[in-house]
Amino acid sequence: MPKPVYATADELAEAVKKLEGQLKATEAKLGGALKQSETNLKGELAKANEQMANNAQVANEGTQRCGNDSKTYTDDRLNQFRTDMMGLLNGTQEEIGQAQAKLSQKVESVDNDVRKALADELAALCERIDKEFQATREDMTKFSETKSQEGKANLADQRDQLDRAMAEAAKEVDQKMDKLQATMEKFLKDFSDSQAKDQASREEKTQRSESEIWLKLDRTNELLQELTDSSTRDTESLREEATKNLEDYKAEANGRLDGHDEENLQMRTALMEVENLATRRVDWVIKDASKRLRPNSASKASLHTSWFSPKFDMAGVHGLQLELQLFRPSDWGADGESSGDVAIYLWACKGMNLVYKLYCGSKAQTCEKVFNGKVPYGTTRFCWLKDQINREDDTLRIGCEVLEAVREVEHICKPIQPPSEEELKDASQAEKEQADKLAKEQLPGSLLFRRHVNNRLFDQVKNQVDAMRSRMVRRVEWRVEQASLLRKCFPPGESICSASFNAAGIEGMQLIFYPCGYHGATDGFCSLYLYAPAGATLRCNLFIGDQKRDANHSFEVAGAFGRTNFCRFEAGLEQATDTIVVALEVDEAHQDMIATVAHPKAVPGDTRSIAQMDGSVSGPIESTVKLQQASGNLKKSPLEERRVLPSLWTAKSMADNSKKEDKFHSFDELKTQTRGPSPTRRVRDGSTSQLSPMNMSEFKASQTDDLTGELQPPLPKLKSSVSEKTTISDFRGASEWSVSTRGSRSRRSLPKSNSQVVVSPMSSPDI
Repeated sequence: MPKPVYATADELAEAVKKLEGQLKATEAKLGGALKQSETNLKGELAKANEQMANNAQVANEGTQRCGNDSKTYTDDRLNQFRTDMMGLLNGTQEEIGQAQAKLSQKVESVDNDVRKALADELAALCERIDKEFQATREDMTKFSETKSQEGKANLADQRDQLDRAMAEAAKEVDQKMDKLQATMEKFLKDFSDSQAKDQASREEKTQRSESEIWLKLDRTNELLQELTDSSTRDTESLREEATKNLEDYKAEANGRLDGHDEENLQMRTALMEVENLATRRVDWVIKDASKRLRPNSASKASLHTSWFSPKFDMAGVHGLQLELQLFRPSDWGADGESSGDVAIYLWACKGMNLVYKLYCGSKAQTCEKVFNGKVPYGTTRFCWLKDQINREDDTLRIGCEVLEAVREVEHICKPIQPPSEEELKDASQAEKEQADKLAKEQLPGSLLFRRHVNNRLFDQVKNQVDAMRSRMVRRVEWRVEQASLLRKCFPPGESICSASFNAAGIEGMQLIFYPCGYHGATDGFCSLYLYAPAGATLRCNLFIGDQKRDANHSFEVAGAFGRTNFCRFEAGLEQATDTIVVALEVDEAHQDMIATVAHPKAVPGDTRSIAQMDGSVSGPIESTVKLQQASGNLKKSPLEERRVLPSLWTAKSMADNSKKEDKFHSFDELKTQTRGPSPTRRVRDGSTSQLSPMNMSEFKASQTDDLTGELQPPLPKLKSSVSEKTTISDFRGASEWSVSTRGSRSRRSLPKSNSQVVVSPMSSPDI
């Protein structure tokens, strides 16, 4: 047996390349034949498709030709039928029916013939197409089978050749692999021996290196221990130093933060004061007031129950608080119990000097107080709780309006700290002298700021200006519109009142006009009265249109004064404008005023009580100064001004406090009512108010020449002389009368007149 020869890698690669070349040659041979057969097959299929398309076109043309022929035949037959029918129009109905039947039969036969011919033609065409397709399919099938058999035979020959070549190549590869394995075994044995020698030498070197490394590690441990000890000592010293520095920094930071907090608080307080500086009024709204606000029961000793509002700031004043006191009825009749069951108090800080107004619903009272910070100050019992609660939302408004506030603010002056001795060690002599001088010149003390907020300045100036302007007012006119409707809307005893006005330095006057006259007036006459405050003395004239009557009177108390039979209503009516001009013309006026004197502050040895010093005494202070304000003779004054009142009226006079407040009305409202009393002119029970002009005390002139009548107190005595022969012309002329109000004044004799003098007292203690 011959020794096998092993193939080398190059020989194997060459054999592989040879095999790949043979495979490519085989693929080239087979590829050409396959491409040729595919091209032939596609050509045959294209021819078959073209033939089928031609056959389909022939069939379509035949179908179209058959359809055209049938249409032509049908049209010809129809034309012939139409011609026959036109010739037989005059025939009988029977002939028409027979013609129609024949025509129908002919049409049906033609239609059947056409359909049959078309069906036969289509059937023959489809059969011919199917035969051609079947022949083409058989030819293609035979050609494909022939070509596939030839390809299979060629592939089998090529596969046998390839198998023989691969078997020979495999034998050569096995021989070469055996040779390569023997060579590799020898090489591995030699390599193992050399590796063993190298390993022995490396182990010896490794042992020597390990001993050296252990020695170095021992030395490194010693050095590390020394470094650890030194690091520990340095760390402890650094920790102590850092802790000390941190404590110092913490103390300094806390001090600065405390200072910042104090400055922030001061700044916030100042900002809130500045923000609330423009706030004039604050309202405390109490919800569910009817349920929450209840007085104490009779079993408790205290008469009142208190509720406190949250604290608030306003008008430069801080720390304000409202107190609502609700009183229960007492068994012995406490002071002010008839005035109401509600009192409002204000708490404020010490040293606050306030002029303020306290509100409860629609009621208000003005107070003035220097607060000591211990007790509040406020109103007396001045209203009833049930009347001030808003019925719509069941709320109660308690308000405070600061009119004027004076506050003293003290700022302590902190001295500048001089430099310490340590800081002055390296300082120059001049710096040391400057530090000593600074320490000696600084004085402890504070700055006292007096802050004054006046929210009533505009009102005060306006009142003073109005008062100054009123000194120049000599004539006041009130234009009463819709005069023709007045006697229908206002029966006898019913009045209309003007707005209040100031004139000749007298404040708070009012004109009261009775279109149908006051009680006891002559039928057809109207009445006119002038209301003036207490202490006023007037020498003036009253006008209704061009009717003039003089009026000289001194008002001991506030009330109304005028004439019952002033003039006939038609005499003062301007028919063109349907108006009446009611006027007052002042010749001379002056007024006595009562001013309260403020008591001095408390000094050592003062005998006043604490209540008197705090101003909480309920009674008046028995110390007054009487002043007289006189405008003098206005006829001699070069300055004159006429003031026209607005054309508005109200049913409530200033002398009547028993009626509720009535708003002002326009005279145009009288157009809607032609008769009956106006609203708010009578009480529901039909009686008149006690202080209305209808209840004014009257003096009617008797038939004697000289008679003194006694009036109701505190009215003055009146003296009048009347002649029963006095006529209307005498009344319309310069009839005169006078009132003697003081014992020192001389009485004037009066001419005879039918006029009546009426004076109404003002019993309200507030005026």
